[in-house]
Amino acid sequence: MLSRITSSDNARVKLVRKLQTRKGRSEESKFVAEGINLVSELISGDLDIDFLMISSDFDKSSEDERLHALWEYVDAPDTAAFELDSRLFDKLTDAEHGIDVLAVAGIKEYDADFVKTLPPESCLLVSDRIQDPGNMGTMIRTAVATGYSAIIALPGTVDVYSPKVLRATAGKVFDMPVVYISGERELKEIAAETGRRIVVTVPTGGNEYYKEDLQEGIALVIGNEGRGISENIIDMADVRVTLPMKGNIESLNAAVAAAILMYEANRR
Repeated sequence: MLSRITSSDNARVKLVRKLQTRKGRSEESKFVAEGINLVSELISGDLDIDFLMISSDFDKSSEDERLHALWEYVDAPDTAAFELDSRLFDKLTDAEHGIDVLAVAGIKEYDADFVKTLPPESCLLVSDRIQDPGNMGTMIRTAVATGYSAIIALPGTVDVYSPKVLRATAGKVFDMPVVYISGERELKEIAAETGRRIVVTVPTGGNEYYKEDLQEGIALVIGNEGRGISENIIDMADVRVTLPMKGNIESLNAAVAAAILMYEANRR
């Protein structure tokens, strides 16, 4: 049922503010999903939703099917949902345009043991310090689209539950397990224990990517936007590939390169 929150000192309002920071999300093991797209994905998924907040400016007359599902969820007797004055609500988000609805949900955490439960032929995407939220979001969406099974995030990678990354994934992060690991040594151990080949991209000297078998059983590493893949990971790699480029182009955007290589999983 829909209750009313009027004070900025309300405990749930303070929690939403706290969850706008990576430290807050880590401490609470919760995140904020902003907007009807993300909230709808949460409602239809299997994540635990703590509560919803809805702006007083929310257009309740829209015929959007997602809104029907939202109001059905709000009307359920065990749902915690709250209406806030639009001025108070707008202070809880950094979105450029009014989002009118948000949800607080629990983070579904995975560790290295989860990777060991995946079929050995499945592919993993490894983020080596990807920092741009747009790149990370695009990579997650592409990983889902290409049938990758999980993402491994090395230290220095952007938080996939930050508001900007969540918006960039269009909710597909809820369909993709993300495993944060301690570092390069653990990556090597995971690959060895699960029989996966570590694949890296190098500007020159690698085999053309389409000449390598990238269809199954790989851990594909995509490196930091400015510094690329760490030398230690390049040294431990089983396969080094190069993306042929013309026109005096030195490198591609990280998300573009990742998409080209991940779609190799679907080429026959």
